[in-house]
Amino acid sequence: MNGNNTYDCIVVGGGVAGVAAAVAATDRGWRTLLLERGRVLGGMARSFPDERLGGEMDCGQHVLMSCCTEYRALLRRLGTAHLAPLQDRLDVVVVDEHGRRARLREAALPAPLHLLPSLARLPWLTTADRAAMGVAVARLGAVRDLDALDAQSFAAWLGAAGQGATRRAMWDLVTVATCNLGATEVSAAVGAFVMREGFLKRRAAAVGIPAAGLSRLLDPAHAALARRGGRLCVGVAVDSLLHDGGGVEGVRTTEGAEHRAPRVVVAGPPPLLARVAPEVAAHPSLAGYQLLTTSPILNLQLRFDRPVLDAPFLAVWDSPLQWLFSRSRLHGEPGPAETVACSLSAATDLAALPAEEVRDRLLPHLHRAQPRTRDARLLGWRVTRERDATAALRPGTAALRPGPSTPVPGLAIAGAWTATGWPITMESAARSGRAAVEHLAAEHRATRVQLAALAASA
Repeated sequence: MNGNNTYDCIVVGGGVAGVAAAVAATDRGWRTLLLERGRVLGGMARSFPDERLGGEMDCGQHVLMSCCTEYRALLRRLGTAHLAPLQDRLDVVVVDEHGRRARLREAALPAPLHLLPSLARLPWLTTADRAAMGVAVARLGAVRDLDALDAQSFAAWLGAAGQGATRRAMWDLVTVATCNLGATEVSAAVGAFVMREGFLKRRAAAVGIPAAGLSRLLDPAHAALARRGGRLCVGVAVDSLLHDGGGVEGVRTTEGAEHRAPRVVVAGPPPLLARVAPEVAAHPSLAGYQLLTTSPILNLQLRFDRPVLDAPFLAVWDSPLQWLFSRSRLHGEPGPAETVACSLSAATDLAALPAEEVRDRLLPHLHRAQPRTRDARLLGWRVTRERDATAALRPGTAALRPGPSTPVPGLAIAGAWTATGWPITMESAARSGRAAVEHLAAEHRATRVQLAALAASA
């Protein structure tokens, strides 16, 4: 690659945020270079070939919902939306480890009544629990300023509606999956946002599960950039940002190549910014993010010699298993064998354990939740884990998430952890990428106006 290439914009990091930024920049007519140090796109939402279990393996099971409008728009722009089809409306099988089963699905009723019939039939809820849920839904609908809730946990804000093991299990079913924290830990502002945006609006919670490896959803970005004279390079790590007092000038790779551009987006987790632009990361205007802690996600992948799950994906009530997915059925893989993904968010207790111990702890829960797994033969297994999967949005963290701007003119930041108004999800990442490009465009317009004013007064 020619180290003297000049571009209109350079994006560092090929996760969802970086791809979203590169596509948005390309759509503005900017000749864009996207650099990713890994061998595939996706970042925390990537996939890779798996020789042990066969086919493609995701670093962790990801889903989207119909309320994830920006991420879905990115997939449509890349021509891969068909690889992540959405349900017509929310419909999820819920089981427990004692043989009970229910379905959480939308009824043909106006919001927020559309979920009440299925909630009323959940066997785990008492009459008092259902009444408390109704009170909570009414409170959620009445909130005008979600930011004002950030000082307390979601469970504390819910009060009686969030107390007790059964009610916490209900709220955790949602907050653990979407926020990577339980209701007792996550900020009330974040928990309330998720419930309102995803579940109190009709058809906002319909689930979409990728039918292909996550990296494949983003691969067409290569062609999208090339059509406008840009370029996407994997296996290229950026060492440092090139800038002077007047603004950004480009980047230098670890191999010493320099690429010039008047605009740069650093798109990735906080350590990426600290590595390529430590002086920017340490600036007082951005220092708050260093106080954000992280929460892990763990996935146990199991390949059985026959079908074992009751549905292609299902939730497990009040169990460490949380969610189960049949990768085989969701990906349309042939043959009788079935690969099951057990996806565990907020998996702090398991994240540091040896893989064999993780497997041995979870298999008894799986046998109870899905009895057919007892008699099936286990052909292979794998544990994947991201110890720092997401920022932990505990109470008081809203102010720690920066926007796209930085003290360096021409430099913007993106990543699911930035201030997008969303929890740390693929949707937040996609929104951050677009926001970074919009900030750079607005900054450029403001500079032109200033220069024009100076010229007119000269």
